[in-house]
Amino acid sequence: MTEIKVFTAAGCGNCMQVKNYLKKAGIEFIECNVVESKEAAEELKKLGYTSVPVTVCRDKTILGFDRAKLDKLIAC
Repeated sequence: MTEIKVFTAAGCGNCMQVKNYLKKAGIEFIECNVVESKEAAEELKKLGYTSVPVTVCRDKTILGFDRAKLDKLIAC
């Protein structure tokens, strides 16, 4: 399966929704907390984003919690 990354921050409600949705679907992902990791924050900035959550799979990204887009992304 292709690697999925979720850029998050502590206390972010939409971040929790994305993580819970992926967990319930049985999808493994790498969580990149942009507050705890300078490298994660820099990677997010290189992607052109400054807010979270951002979910990345290959060259596709989703900003926020969008169930329909996540379903499409999971199929990547």
